[in-house]
Amino acid sequence: MLDTKTLSTALILILIIGSGLHLVNWRMHRDNPGAKWWALGLCVQTCGAIATAVANAGGAPIMPLLMLFNVLALSGMVMLVYGTACFSGHALPRAVYTALGVLIVVGIGWATLIEPSATTRLGVFGLVQLISNSLILSRLGYIARRDGAMGVVVLAASVVSLFVLMGSLITWQLVSQPEIAGLYANSDVLVLALLTLIACKTTMIFGYLLLSSGYSQARLEQLALSDPLTGLPNRRAFERTVTQRLASVRKTDRLIALAIFDVDHFKQINDTHGHDAGDAVLRHLGRVATAAVRPHDFLARVGGEEFAVIFDVEDAAELVTAANRLRLAIEINHARINETAIAVTVSVGAVLARSENGLDFSNLYRAADQALYSAKGTGRNRVVVGEVEPVSMAA
Repeated sequence: MLDTKTLSTALILILIIGSGLHLVNWRMHRDNPGAKWWALGLCVQTCGAIATAVANAGGAPIMPLLMLFNVLALSGMVMLVYGTACFSGHALPRAVYTALGVLIVVGIGWATLIEPSATTRLGVFGLVQLISNSLILSRLGYIARRDGAMGVVVLAASVVSLFVLMGSLITWQLVSQPEIAGLYANSDVLVLALLTLIACKTTMIFGYLLLSSGYSQARLEQLALSDPLTGLPNRRAFERTVTQRLASVRKTDRLIALAIFDVDHFKQINDTHGHDAGDAVLRHLGRVATAAVRPHDFLARVGGEEFAVIFDVEDAAELVTAANRLRLAIEINHARINETAIAVTVSVGAVLARSENGLDFSNLYRAADQALYSAKGTGRNRVVVGEVEPVSMAA
């Protein structure tokens, strides 16, 4: 038959294993803003749980020491909250941590030194768990939007389960048995509470590990789809987005507009000012172009001094207006290299097409590239709108 002493030992073993896993995770993910605090929080929780178990094992515990050990265990929970908030990029106010600290110290202190009561201590433990897990839950949405659902679903399910079950068990304890002798008392509620903690803590430990994995995977994907010089999406990301837009416009029978632009006489800039200056010009151009396009347009650097944009427009006139707005923004905003102003202009080739069967990224890009070639050949610093050749559907 299960008893509280056996279950407490099992919970401590799980916490020890979890602490070890998270110390390794911290070492593997040094750039992860949450990994350090998850590891430290679990280690502090584990130390507090071990010390509390030892204090209760010898009969009547020394109350000041018991208070210290209880506070230590709950402090680890606060560290987990702090780590999750840091990891999400949306910090909680300091007042939240202050309030939790006051609740822990005052609640545990009252229940150990002033009016010793194992039931009150259990209630404080449960309340801190409920508040802490609610705060963790409030940060998971930000993480899911940034890194995807991996880890968030597991952790959210664990948090919600712990929230519901611990709340129910605390209520049951207060109604059925207002007073218990201690941690190892013969109580069905304590047994169920420890089983709940074992199950939820196990899944939460792995949930945090999955968050780290999702964070790393999202960063790798971001690196794979980003241009390291300008920070803009790269050609791979641009091709993926064009393909997605083509699939979307097929369903809505809308137009898709694609423009390619590159820097006029870029080789001359490199030869005159050096390649570092050329890189600075490209970074400058990326910033200016980003400010010139609208939020629903998609800008990317697709190679060398060449950039591309998907414009969200309704007709050719709107496309020309959008492309010229971009061209003029670059023309009037000179790049400054070592206090030297460098005039930069771009030529733009654009196409507007309806997504017919067979139209793909290659067709669009080739047509826009031909229009860009025409813009270069007719004087540069201008916009030329080309046509997409019909796609043959013959076998």
